[in-house]
Amino acid sequence: MYADVMFFFVSVAVALGVSLNFVAISLLVLAAGLTALTVWFWITARPEPEALAPLEIMSQAEFAQSDEETRKQMLNSVRAMPVIATPPAAPASAAQGTPQTPNETK
Repeated sequence: MYADVMFFFVSVAVALGVSLNFVAISLLVLAAGLTALTVWFWITARPEPEALAPLEIMSQAEFAQSDEETRKQMLNSVRAMPVIATPPAAPASAAQGTPQTPNETK
């Protein structure tokens, strides 16, 4: 198949009186242009969603070596709205170990 396509280009070039060097250089320039166009298209057509920003942070070695609080700060710094919050302090009765019944009202 490849040989047939190349034979077609060569036969057309010979029929039109164009040199084979010109045909070869033209095809190489065309290939380079298409490559540049493809790279430009892939760079501009795929915007990175903001939701993936934390994954970029998680892949860093600094994230893996840091403590839990630092990790939360690193993740919150790249998010539009921080979602990881420090849990609220437990009520005094729960901290003392006193069980509360569901019917108990204050």
